[in-house]
Amino acid sequence: METSLKKKYFGIALLLSLVICLTIHFPLILSVFFDDDGGHRRDSFDPVLAGIEFFHTFLVAFLMFNLNFYVLKPFSRQHNLKFVTLLLAIVLTFLSVLTLILIFNSLKPMIGFQINSHNHHDELLLRNLFSSALVLGSILIIRLMYKKQTYELEIQKLKSESLQSQFESLKNKMSPHFLFNTLSALNTLIRQSPDIAEEYVNHLSQVLRYTLLSNEKKTVTLNEEMEFTESYLFLIRMRYGTTLTVQTKIEERFMNLKLPPLTIQTLLENAVKHNEISKKKPLSIYIQTTENKELVISNNIQKKLTPEDGTGIGLSNLSKQFQLLGEREVQIIQVENDFIVKIPLISPENK
Repeated sequence: METSLKKKYFGIALLLSLVICLTIHFPLILSVFFDDDGGHRRDSFDPVLAGIEFFHTFLVAFLMFNLNFYVLKPFSRQHNLKFVTLLLAIVLTFLSVLTLILIFNSLKPMIGFQINSHNHHDELLLRNLFSSALVLGSILIIRLMYKKQTYELEIQKLKSESLQSQFESLKNKMSPHFLFNTLSALNTLIRQSPDIAEEYVNHLSQVLRYTLLSNEKKTVTLNEEMEFTESYLFLIRMRYGTTLTVQTKIEERFMNLKLPPLTIQTLLENAVKHNEISKKKPLSIYIQTTENKELVISNNIQKKLTPEDGTGIGLSNLSKQFQLLGEREVQIIQVENDFIVKIPLISPENK
């Protein structure tokens, strides 16, 4: 990919260098084909000297494109353009132009051309500085266009991954295995505890409705997410009983802060999917807020001997959602016995 971009850049640089060269020497080109104000063509026109200067302008422009490719890095996604970098590019360009002019002027007498040193030097300097300014402007435009295109592609990719994540989340809930466990638990509850069975159906409908509507919102309040989480946990506890414990410590003052929908469900599902849950090895999950406006979800690690298949995009997609929202990054921390995820909560005025 990087090699392809370099080849594309140098192809564009060649074309733009030619365009810049034609633009700068356009008056000279016109004078070759048209009469001057007195009706006479330029008798002093030297096609060889004009060709050399034309090539010199083209060469300077192309070399400046190459030099600033490595300074301004127009195709680097990680490289942020700073004032110091731009100043460095300008200084290096100016020094390079002066060096090329000195080399060019020193070579001219060797091939039999006499130079009006002062006037010619000033004209050449202005011409090459103008050419270099056009080069720098072109590179900055290329950089902006690439950033815009990359940003749009990332948005489209994130939308695609988000839809896939939501589809997988719903598909997992609607899978035959899930429905079998759900209906089996419901069948038992109907016979033994009709009241709990009714509550079970209510929570199931809440889970399915929230999941279906989640793709309509970029963010929800922590209060909405926790209401959904309670319904989701009600269903999960029916399956695992006392072998799964979830403790929550959410401060009321953070309930209006926001986060992407299904954030907590993604992390709970991740913990349940990748850890053994049994009487010998119960799983403990903690959900709490911190003073730094973070939602922290942690669990003890007890990996399954046979890991379950998964899409592998849950945590990655969650991180990218926060990047798109322009918030602090999701922190994923794994220590010896604990897996911890810190989610930045978003202020309502921001989203």
